Amino acid sequence: MTAPRHMSWENFRTTVMVSGQQRVHRVTDLPQIEFFSDGSANRIGGAFEARGITTVPEELKKLTFIRARILTRPGNPLLELSTSATGLFRQFYHFAVAIAERMLVDRLPASEAVGLELKCFTDLLAEKAILGFERQIGLLGELLFLERLVSRYGPPALSAWQGYLTDPHDFHLESIEFEVKTTVSPQRIHIINGMEQMLPCHGCSLFLVSILLGPPGAASGFSLAEKAENLSALFEPVPPLRDQYRQALEANDYRFEDAHQYGRRFTLRRPAGVVPVDNKFPSLTKKTIRDALGDDAIRIESLQYEVNVEGLEKEDGTAEFEAAISVQIPES
Repeated sequence: MTAPRHMSWENFRTTVMVSGQQRVHRVTDLPQIEFFSDGSANRIGGAFEARGITTVPEELKKLTFIRARILTRPGNPLLELSTSATGLFRQFYHFAVAIAERMLVDRLPASEAVGLELKCFTDLLAEKAILGFERQIGLLGELLFLERLVSRYGPPALSAWQGYLTDPHDFHLESIEFEVKTTVSPQRIHIINGMEQMLPCHGCSLFLVSILLGPPGAASGFSLAEKAENLSALFEPVPPLRDQYRQALEANDYRFEDAHQYGRRFTLRRPAGVVPVDNKFPSLTKKTIRDALGDDAIRIESLQYEVNVEGLEKEDGTAEFEAAISVQIPES
């Protein structure tokens, strides 16, 4: 292997990128690596010895601003990468140099070196998935209900939080299920998703838990980040519960390192309320749709609707609310 002759971007720009001229900078002869500038076509690129490669790797065919092709020359073929995106020339050059380093230092073949650098650049620039507002208040509502259960039953109440697993409803306590709905509306108007959400599982009773959030005003209020952290402290002394809690948050796409993104403060407009989902509950299910449409009911593929449960709820602090959450929670 001949000693590599690396060139800084500034040197490459001033000595190789000459308007109207085609110039080549040879990095090494073995393996053959060279960078070039085509001043006539306003294009720069790199050519990398590609022993055994006959077609362009699939991941390179998907790129918007990089063109890839196989060059056949005496000896081994070359994998040529180039770009005409002038605003990206500098970034492309550093990308090409990184590929060369993979080949020379790590002794990787061109295809593997390119694949690794593509992944590194993608990982470096990947954006975090921050929860949207609706998902934030939805998760906050579940944490508020979890906090209420923990205040009564202690940390083992965490076992009731099942919605992040395969359970169709958010919380499951013995034969009682709870679907938590959270809104920033002044009224208990909640979105129902699908024809199954307001159906209890076989042998179970289902309650809708209605949570109304509002601005904190003069009060300090609470944030999603604070609720997540406060509950975490409660489960921390019991490693299995701590791990289960973190798993539940991760399943909801909440990460503690992103806590600064979730500092918006809320307060409860009114105490949480429970509404029994029974034959008096105003829901749209497969049965109600079938009763209304007959055989054409099968043509309804999906639906989303809002339901107003004002006046149907029993608020926290009443005997009815307390009775709804009265179950036997197993010790952890």
